[in-house]
Amino acid sequence: MNVIKTNIKHIYCGTVEEINDGKRKQYPSAYRKKKIDPHKSLFVNNLGLIDDMQGDKVNHGGADKAVCVYSQKYYDFFNNIHSLELPECTFGENITILDLDDSDVCIGDRFQCGEVIFEVSQPRQPCWKISSVTGIKNLTSLVVKEYKTGFYVRVIQEGFIATDDTLELISRNYPEFTIEFVNQCSFNAKDNQENIKKILTCEKLARAYYESLLKRYKFKEHGIQNWQEDEYLSNNE
Repeated sequence: MNVIKTNIKHIYCGTVEEINDGKRKQYPSAYRKKKIDPHKSLFVNNLGLIDDMQGDKVNHGGADKAVCVYSQKYYDFFNNIHSLELPECTFGENITILDLDDSDVCIGDRFQCGEVIFEVSQPRQPCWKISSVTGIKNLTSLVVKEYKTGFYVRVIQEGFIATDDTLELISRNYPEFTIEFVNQCSFNAKDNQENIKKILTCEKLARAYYESLLKRYKFKEHGIQNWQEDEYLSNNE
């Protein structure tokens, strides 16, 4: 196996605050995260970074979504191709990596990072909060349509990580199921029925994502989902 690794650019943790975007009721979120001191080591347990919080524990957090990872290459893409000026942690990720992106990472991949072993569990499923918190119109749908979502990892081995650590691939069992490929199939389930059937057999796919993908497969869905649109309002609004 070729050496596949990337450097960490930044690590972020968030605390819950009330967000008011002027379109909907205030809602609790830890989306706005603060950069961790690069000289500080941070403990990671099975639920994620010890100092990180979630405002919506129904849709965020949990063992299969312990840590959210996003590529600096995608910041460069959106800034250059779509003429944006995205600040750090625009996408509310926990870890920004430098040299890999969603085309390089597969479901079930295990990465060593400091003392920690991460396992890739699913693509991130961007929701309306990206546009809501950043104030950038249609940013959520743009991320989805460009298949540049980032991904979640579960924690196989707990321990400490720091900004100067690398993520190095130590095992790969599903090379055909890159995050980018899974996103492409999910976005256009109608034309990817056979591919999705194969993806659904992957034992390392997060259960919640499995259920979501199975629904899109059954109904042959295409395009972004309603909760990824800027105008989306939750049921209690």
